[in-house]
This record gives sequence, C-alpha cells and structure tokens, in this order.
Amino acid sequence: MNYEATLGRQIGVLFYFLTRKLNNLLSEAGTGITTDQFRLLTMLWKEDGITQQQLAAMLGRDRASVTRMVDILEEHGIVARISNKNDRRINLLYLTKKGRELEPAAAACARQTLDEMTKNFSEPEEAAFSALLQRAIENLRV
Repeated sequence: MNYEATLGRQIGVLFYFLTRKLNNLLSEAGTGITTDQFRLLTMLWKEDGITQQQLAAMLGRDRASVTRMVDILEEHGIVARISNKNDRRINLLYLTKKGRELEPAAAACARQTLDEMTKNFSEPEEAAFSALLQRAIENLRV
C-alpha cells in the first residue's frame, strides 16, 4: 500500500500545514495564543459562561488537557473561572475583556489561513470539500 497517497496521510499533512500556518499568523499578529487555544476560545466567543466539562465535550478533548489550556489562558488574563452561584463546586469560564478583544485579530488569522488553503478552489469546489469533510467527521464522531 502506498501510505503517502492515502486520505488519512493527506488529511494529516493538511492538518499539520493548517496548524503551522495559523500558529505563525497568530504569533505574527501578537495574539499570544496557539491554534488549540484559538479553538477553545471560539467556543467561548460563541457561548460565554460554560463549564470546563462542557468545553471538553464540545472540543472532543479530555478534561485534563482542557484544564491545562484554561490554566494558561487564565494566567494570561484571557479567561476567568467564576464559581457557579448555584453550585460552588462548579466553575464557569468567562472571557475577560482581553479575551473578547482577541477575537477580531484571531479570526482574521483563521480567515487568512483558510483563504490560502482554498485559494485555487472554485465556490462549488470549496462547498463540496466542506460537505465531504463534514460527512467524514460525522462518520467517525462517537
């Protein structure tokens, strides 16, 4: 089998290049965040005030890795943990002012990365590529 030509290898290489490109752009923009942290923040930009457990489920990551990311973001003043008023054992995650202010620059970096990835795609090709990736994701989602 020619492993270099498999879809799995191509998707892995694409993920590597996307991550590298986005990390570079986020760094150049002075955001101070990584691609993993960006992905976590996109969830909070959409819905602030969720638990780390909810966030881990949304990201498909284990709670320990999400806790480490949140620790770093909290140290940098990007997120804050606030005790749930109804159950003090539960911490809710909220964006700080700094965290909210990161969104435009970080989103621009993500948009540039995706634009570069699809620069030779027609609109129908980009839509078909997106639809196929979504189907593949759904096929493997547990």
